[in-house]
Amino acid sequence: MELGDPLEAGWEHEPSTYKPRDLTSERARSHGRRLPVQECVRIGLTLTDTLDFLHRQGLTHRDIKPQNIILVNSEPKLADLGLVAEIRPLEQIKTFVGTPGYMPPERPGTVQADIYALGMVLYVVSIGRNSAFFPEIATTLVENKDPADFFPLNAIILKACQPDPAERYASAAEMHVALQETLKILDKK
Repeated sequence: MELGDPLEAGWEHEPSTYKPRDLTSERARSHGRRLPVQECVRIGLTLTDTLDFLHRQGLTHRDIKPQNIILVNSEPKLADLGLVAEIRPLEQIKTFVGTPGYMPPERPGTVQADIYALGMVLYVVSIGRNSAFFPEIATTLVENKDPADFFPLNAIILKACQPDPAERYASAAEMHVALQETLKILDKK
């Protein structure tokens, strides 16, 4: 993997201690520990494309969380592929792996479980709070230029994180379309 993504001008990297930028470190540097809504939507668009590709290969990630989304040349990439496995019907899944707070109520290992985890990531990076507060909306959102910008993204997050997998997006491609529509709304402002 190429080293880079300097945090500041003149930054030098040491390969043995290099730690890539990820969504957790980006949040830590952001005002209110949250990323701008349009940036969250763009991250979601890239990751739904990635998940759609992964799912079409018959695979599921099983551990989508901010620490496992690294930024390479400022583009989000899914990392930590150690738990990637074949997609199986829920009744055939015997292991319970992943990260609490990003795992769905049923268990990881399905398309809908990855969609839930991505929805939770979008919640965390857009709200500035950890996943334990879901579905609460931070009152600090009113500090934004236009807090109403968040509501179209919030509708996507709520659908992606429905407790019943049947009520979530049927696919990452379907979630991608919803994010595209949201970006069109935000770009018009």
